[in-house]
Amino acid sequence: MRRIVLDAQYSVMTSALTMALKHGRPDFQVQNAGPKTKDIVKLCRSCRADVLLLEVCPHPPRTLQDRLLLANDLRDVCPHCKTVLLVDEAEYPELATAVCLAKKDHIVDDFVYASVSPAYLSAMMDTL
Repeated sequence: MRRIVLDAQYSVMTSALTMALKHGRPDFQVQNAGPKTKDIVKLCRSCRADVLLLEVCPHPPRTLQDRLLLANDLRDVCPHCKTVLLVDEAEYPELATAVCLAKKDHIVDDFVYASVSPAYLSAMMDTL
């Protein structure tokens, strides 16, 4: 069973991502991080998360800088948990470029664009 903690800005996005991840992968257990982003690391530790999927946008507390600090904190507490950033490359092309560089610089484990198919998202999470 793959345990995934998910933090996205809107509940509609969270619901859509949860359905996408579970589509064809009933062994995925998806946990919504909830409104308090400061508790995400504790949640990852308590549920023994395999992957932390974080939406990135230009608004706090989901800026790239906020997410990179969170990834760093997670690495100290849950070194086995992979951090994946999700960004809307059409809405925020400059942010998407910066997210790509964070992966290239090995600051996060992976990234995914919001435009990918549900099947691709599930398959990518399964490979981490």
